[in-house]
Amino acid sequence: MRLKSGGVNSLLIYTLLLLGLSLFILKDFLSPGYPPSWGGDAYGHLFKIWKLMEGYSPWIEDWYGGYPFLRFYPPLSYLIGAFFGLMTGSAIWGYKLTVLMAFLLAGLSTRAFLREIGFSELLSSTGGVAYAFSPYHLRILSPEGNFPRFFAISLAPLLLLGLFYVSRGDRKKALLAGVLFALVGLGHHTLFLSFGLLALFLLPSIWPGRDGMKDALINLSLSGLVGFLVSAFWLVPFLTDRGSAHFLKENSIEYLFKLQSARPAQIVFHTGPWSYYQGFLLYFAFLGGVTVLRRRERRALGVGIIGASSLLLLLALGYYGPLPGLNRLPVLDMIPPYRWLDGLSLMGAIGLALFGEMLFQRLPELPRKKIASLLVVALLLLPLSDVRYGMNWLKSEEYPGDYVDVLAYVKNEGSTGWRYFQWGLWSTQGSRIAYTPALTDRPILGGWYRQGDPSYPQHSRLNSAILNDPEFTARALRMYAVKYVLLDKAYKGTPKAEKTLKSVGFREVHSSGRFLLYGWDGWNLLTPSPRVLVIGDWPVDLGVPYERGRFVDDYAKKLSSYSLVILNGYSYRDVGVWFDLQEYVRNGGVLVVNTFRSPDAEAERMGVRSFIVKVYGEVNLSSTVFNTSKFSKFQYEGQPWTATAYTGNLMPIITLGNLTVLGYKDYGKGRVYFVGLNLPYHSVYANNDYEKYLLRKLLAPYLRVPELNYTVLEFGDGRIRLRYSIERPSGVIVSENYFPHWEARVDGKKVPVEENGEFGLIELNLPAGEHELELVFHDPFTPLRYLSLLSLLLVLGYLLLHRWA
Repeated sequence: MRLKSGGVNSLLIYTLLLLGLSLFILKDFLSPGYPPSWGGDAYGHLFKIWKLMEGYSPWIEDWYGGYPFLRFYPPLSYLIGAFFGLMTGSAIWGYKLTVLMAFLLAGLSTRAFLREIGFSELLSSTGGVAYAFSPYHLRILSPEGNFPRFFAISLAPLLLLGLFYVSRGDRKKALLAGVLFALVGLGHHTLFLSFGLLALFLLPSIWPGRDGMKDALINLSLSGLVGFLVSAFWLVPFLTDRGSAHFLKENSIEYLFKLQSARPAQIVFHTGPWSYYQGFLLYFAFLGGVTVLRRRERRALGVGIIGASSLLLLLALGYYGPLPGLNRLPVLDMIPPYRWLDGLSLMGAIGLALFGEMLFQRLPELPRKKIASLLVVALLLLPLSDVRYGMNWLKSEEYPGDYVDVLAYVKNEGSTGWRYFQWGLWSTQGSRIAYTPALTDRPILGGWYRQGDPSYPQHSRLNSAILNDPEFTARALRMYAVKYVLLDKAYKGTPKAEKTLKSVGFREVHSSGRFLLYGWDGWNLLTPSPRVLVIGDWPVDLGVPYERGRFVDDYAKKLSSYSLVILNGYSYRDVGVWFDLQEYVRNGGVLVVNTFRSPDAEAERMGVRSFIVKVYGEVNLSSTVFNTSKFSKFQYEGQPWTATAYTGNLMPIITLGNLTVLGYKDYGKGRVYFVGLNLPYHSVYANNDYEKYLLRKLLAPYLRVPELNYTVLEFGDGRIRLRYSIERPSGVIVSENYFPHWEARVDGKKVPVEENGEFGLIELNLPAGEHELELVFHDPFTPLRYLSLLSLLLVLGYLLLHRWA
């Protein structure tokens, strides 16, 4: 039943009541200082508010060696937090005022939904207060510190309200429902699963009969379209780039599944700050549902509440429940078990309203209605009494002074193009590490959302390698441009980490209390990585890994990515590929050619003519560089040795009469070597160490890392600009996480961007000489921001015009 509404005045009084209760509960939270963390996620979310206050960039430097900002985390709470932050000049106050706003929204959204499905002003308000101040919600705020999910839960009743609007056949209400759906999704997309599941149980109580089904389905399509358009600026990039994230199937990893499952005692009793205590609302969910089972008009709602609450509890138990396999079913496996509890408080709030409605039904006379009202208010005190458990964990805090002192040292470092790494502090300082870029104005190799880290597997390997693998540690810290490593003596692995760091060249540069800072000069923003391509085979060990192919044609358009190209026993489909080889050498590449067993055994290439020759036994070779007397006899199974030799415009190193057996030709900025008498195979066939040494010495200058110097011109969000010089073309690893949408240019000319698999970083092929390199992150989804904003304005404008009309 619905009692008379007090209109605007009653809504204002209710809002003031919510505000008063919020201020009381948050009195310690709203005091000066940082939000409480207790090992939770608070500072990771505070950082995002701080970063947004500087302006939005789709790619930021501050975390993980480059990070796709808000690509995989819904942005609504951060946008609101940044707005409040700009108004107050403080990210901390932006965070805290958004939390305060969330309490108000939770009470108002629940009240709006309950009013629409026929509850009185008093009962709707009672349910709204109970939902807003659920003890489980306080647990999400602190110690869990899941700021965006806490905010999104305050909006979750709007999902049910939107479904109610859709069911009523009103097109204008369907448009509004689309906006509501978008708000919930942009708050936290996982709520579409956790609250969507309970919505399925409640649909029979709000969905129209067969007569209104057609209009409802049309409205659902319309609202879905509006919801998609309004949220497209985040949803489309999330879905498109999701493959570049690292979302684990946590329910399939046994220890994580067990860790994130709720024990029954943790739900029923308050066993500590991290328990999943539901308080009195848990009982009202079932009590309210049972009391209306005999009332036809509310039976569907009662059954829905009981069914939804039972299934949510079953899924929340996960590992500890009777059917753990449910959590591993498709779709259901996307949610950690305990998060199914998110919707249980709303079921309890509705159950409380149903129970209060029963009291009014049983006491119809006016005086008794007043008694019933007092009973409802008294009942509200039961769930509100649970708030006391959460208030102890809502006290503001400060960073440890010694920690701040070490961070100040890092901040005062004047150079750029490097990062610092807080190893082990994820355990002792929790999410505080994620906010330190705001304190130091320097990027970190870390963050607080591993799913969005493009190089999560590689960074995980580094975390463990510091304890037992100095060689990889040194290479990784160099590649990730880590200049400083910050340690905490309180972490048990710190002594081993210190030993490793000292062994690879780090030294202690600063300390304060239990915090230690190690530094070195071995970091690099650009690291040469010579790449070798062998077409055919090369029997002599090069001492370095190389790529191998069969046809030159397959690599013709990417030859510039290799420092050295060897053609030995090679083939091609089109002789025109030699134009590509010439261009490669002309631009500074090094080419080694043995024409034997190739289409060019009797051809002229680059002004050099190849001939097939036969020699036997001791061969009269001449050289002013190498001792040819150490060569083995040239014969094959007692027969003459058949191979190739050369004439033409080349500088001989080893000759056979008037033929060149080994020589080179400089062409443009590069060089091509012609190898005759099939020396690579002969050295192995005869097992002649001197011949192998000769070939290795010939190639050694091109296998070593080329000298590279660079100057950082710009190192910021989504943009890196450097002036570099390198002695020859080479692959170069840039200390920046690889991700789609990066574009690189050398002197304005676009070059391909590839991923280095070992470290997850950007790898480029840079030409020799002095050049300017520019990397820019181009977000292809930028136009969607304008689409979403325009869609929202059009829908709201249309609704306002019709309301005024």
